[in-house]
Amino acid sequence: MKKLSASIVSQGFWFREFVATASMLNSGKSWNDVDQAIIEDNVFQLSSKNRQNDVRLAMHRRYHELPDDFTKNLDQFTLSNQKLINLVAIMKMSALVEDFVLTVVKTEFVMGDLKLEPYEIGTYMRNLPLMHPEASHWRSVTVKKLKNKLREYLVASGLAEHKEENLVLQRAVLDPQVERLLKQHDMTQYIEALTGRQV
Repeated sequence: MKKLSASIVSQGFWFREFVATASMLNSGKSWNDVDQAIIEDNVFQLSSKNRQNDVRLAMHRRYHELPDDFTKNLDQFTLSNQKLINLVAIMKMSALVEDFVLTVVKTEFVMGDLKLEPYEIGTYMRNLPLMHPEASHWRSVTVKKLKNKLREYLVASGLAEHKEENLVLQRAVLDPQVERLLKQHDMTQYIEALTGRQV
């Protein structure tokens, strides 16, 4: 079983950065060029060197986790599917995000209950230590930040929108090519979690 980490508290969805990194790499630039653009040129206009390094490391990890044919063809997909691919990359690098989407979000879609209330996310976080002892060491302030981060990712990816205190989930509509790639790379469970339909 994958160990959970609270590292996402310092990471944004960073979709603009994800797409720009793909554009640089697909235009023939190397990772050294990308690093220089992020750190030395501050192409993303980030507020500090620490934030620049956070983004640089996150881009390396997200691209390392994704099969190349997702990122090499990124500009061929719809905007909504590009956001979903970024979410998939985050899920691949964060066992917490992956578990949350594969359990909580998928269950909501399958049950047809598209309203995700704060208490449901809270219940999920409280139950984590039962299967993942490492989560029992997280401080309450960390847990609060993680709950906010999970909500942020769902909204930024297009899987949810805010409605008062709740989130209203929206089933993903996958481009045929994206669905084919997910199947090809043994990520069928991701299709089911993002769309709520069995494959």
